[in-house]
Amino acid sequence: MNTLTDAKRHIDSFSRPTGYNTYAWNVAKKMALEVWECYLNKRPFTRSINYFCKEFYMMIQTPEGQYIVPKSSFRTLS
Repeated sequence: MNTLTDAKRHIDSFSRPTGYNTYAWNVAKKMALEVWECYLNKRPFTRSINYFCKEFYMMIQTPEGQYIVPKSSFRTLS
């Protein structure tokens, strides 16, 4: 992925998990897009990542499965 449009398309390809309300899902997607924006602009993402659905963590991986932020940024991974 080389553009924010590509990243948004990637993020939007995930379905909202069961038990996640629409508001929480939109917040998770917005956060994932912020992570991608930093990555694409070669800026560090300095906020702590604390989301609890596996889909969020998949959103912030390259198509090859590599995280775009260091795992040390994750407060909790479940």
